[in-house]
Amino acid sequence: MTGKSTFVVSLPKKWVGKVNIHTGDSVAMLPLPDGTLLVNPHISRKDKDSRKRVVSLDSDNPEQTHREFIGAYLSGYNVFEFRSRTLIDKDTRQLVRRIGESVIGPQIVDETPNSIVMRNLLDASDFSLSKAVKRMHIVARDMQLEALALVQKRSDEIAEDLVRRDDDVDRLARMITKQYNLILRDVSFSEKMAVRPQEALGYLMISRTLERIADHAVRIAGNSKELTGPPEITKLTYDTGHAVVALLDDAMNSFYRSRLDQAFEAAEKGKSLESATSRLTHDVLSWNGTAPTSVPLALVADSIERTRAYAVDISETAINHIFAMEFDAELEKQEMEKLARKRSAEHTASQHPTMASETPVLAAEKPGSGFH
Repeated sequence: MTGKSTFVVSLPKKWVGKVNIHTGDSVAMLPLPDGTLLVNPHISRKDKDSRKRVVSLDSDNPEQTHREFIGAYLSGYNVFEFRSRTLIDKDTRQLVRRIGESVIGPQIVDETPNSIVMRNLLDASDFSLSKAVKRMHIVARDMQLEALALVQKRSDEIAEDLVRRDDDVDRLARMITKQYNLILRDVSFSEKMAVRPQEALGYLMISRTLERIADHAVRIAGNSKELTGPPEITKLTYDTGHAVVALLDDAMNSFYRSRLDQAFEAAEKGKSLESATSRLTHDVLSWNGTAPTSVPLALVADSIERTRAYAVDISETAINHIFAMEFDAELEKQEMEKLARKRSAEHTASQHPTMASETPVLAAEKPGSGFH
């Protein structure tokens, strides 16, 4: 200790060499909720933002190019160079633009005859996980309701719009996954976002479930084009679907409000609703319709049942999320109480400096005496 308020910390030489720290360099020390102290070699944000991934355009498979880009994006790369050995034609340039539009942030900043450069222009710390999940919930539930409306009245325009909105949900889901990876990798980024890894995991799991719910809305809309079933089955399909959407809202509200009682209630409601979806499936399969008309109706019933199951998954994720947050809060509370007791003891000792000198010496340690 130097002075009255400064401690000197020695860093392991092997670690210093590994992270390339030199005399005069600064390091960041970040206190964590569990009381430990994180020593960060303070890599600049500029270095992180300049990480580049080269994506080859020489493959004959556009899906492979898209998957490579998505993988790099989710991993944390912020600069992407699409490179070809030959001149990039018009169709390939349009493909690259469509690939860039499948995520949030990257924009084309430079082009040459055989390369296209994208850079992520979005500051990741400005992206709120909670707002993104709420947006996904709103879009996915509205997609479900509009898809169910198509069961009674077909509209090609609405069906096409659902596909576009599903793309919006996919973009949000990918951004949340990217944020989650950054939070796991960079504790300082986690602190800046004010989101702990355990909390971010809850957002990630729910975003993936909402993405699947939006996919089933598109599936319902696609199969509604061929629906010509009897009115009583059509009405049962519509009503059961609406009950499932109400269940989804209950599960999401329990997550937003961190209400265990609501999460338990939504989970039980979802189990009870399984009998309604089973009845719908039974009635559809019992209907003596032709294959071209009965199969689409059966697929719609299956999507409604899967959406019900996903809503139950969300309620269970909310339960796990709430317990994890309570555990972290209790841990932080204990550390704060421990710190408060220590400060109180130090204050008492400073007010009564003679107490230490008046403490009797019980024994004197001698070399080899075995006294500890």
